[in-house]
Amino acid sequence: MFDFVTLGSATKDTFLFLNKALLKPGVNKHFLEIPTDKKIDVTKVLEFSGGSATNSAATFSAFGKKCAVISKIGNDEYGRFIIDDLNKRKISTELIKVSSGETPFSNIIVSSSGDMILLIYRGLESTLSLEDIQLNFESKWLYIGPLPYKNIDILTETLKFAKENGMKTVLNPGSVELNLKLKKMAPVLKYVDIISMNDDEAKTFVGYANDVNNLSKLSEYVNEIAIITKGEKGSLVSSKNNLYIANTFKSKQINFVGAGDAFLSAFVNAIDDGKDIEQSITAGSFNASNVIQKYGAKDGITNRLPPDNMKLRIVKSKISI
Repeated sequence: MFDFVTLGSATKDTFLFLNKALLKPGVNKHFLEIPTDKKIDVTKVLEFSGGSATNSAATFSAFGKKCAVISKIGNDEYGRFIIDDLNKRKISTELIKVSSGETPFSNIIVSSSGDMILLIYRGLESTLSLEDIQLNFESKWLYIGPLPYKNIDILTETLKFAKENGMKTVLNPGSVELNLKLKKMAPVLKYVDIISMNDDEAKTFVGYANDVNNLSKLSEYVNEIAIITKGEKGSLVSSKNNLYIANTFKSKQINFVGAGDAFLSAFVNAIDDGKDIEQSITAGSFNASNVIQKYGAKDGITNRLPPDNMKLRIVKSKISI
């Protein structure tokens, strides 16, 4: 019996530091400028395991919870790197599908100013199917991160399995689900207890320009809690007709990889521990604030709550649902 089973991506993340890469302003965007026709020295390389499933599991394990990952990787060097890292973190790999093919990976280019661009190769992740998932596990929670597979049968069937077997469920939807929009996803969301997405994703998924309106609408479709994160601007949470608006812990950010996973997994872990919503938001924000201070999605993960002298400002009010 697991406390948490996480379903989603498992990747090898490599950070490449380039002194000659600069961030240049563009029209409504920014661009990383790298000289061509030249040899560019990589000044430093850092390697980590990554992906939504392993990142969230790392938080749960850090808090002493028994957890397992469902994902698909290759029987190659990157796949073995991921398995070794999960074993070190006491995360079960028995539900991971190891197959012939290439393990997903990300190369993260870090410019001289510290700005980053992610280059993602999905590999075997995009071939994950229901046949790859052992729907016979026992767990208190099923936590699902973004899934690249365009057929949402995996999402629907795993959520149904979870609810039929008494599990609480968490969904952090990816681009496939987000692009289907709220009304098309409604039949799936009835199996979801907690949903979380960022503010831009909520605008795409729900359709309103206003965060509170998007949160209110999301709350109509899930069983318990809806969350919208806003990066350094904080988060909004809806639970039992209550709206919570929170800021963040201020910290020096050098990395954004895994920050969303850190917030949501620590939030859910606190709920599992019987904490109230405000305590859970505080736990999530504190974990994320630690993760963004170190490269990689896991090295900053903490297994504690902030000290008493660190307070998070949270405003509570009623929300019309």
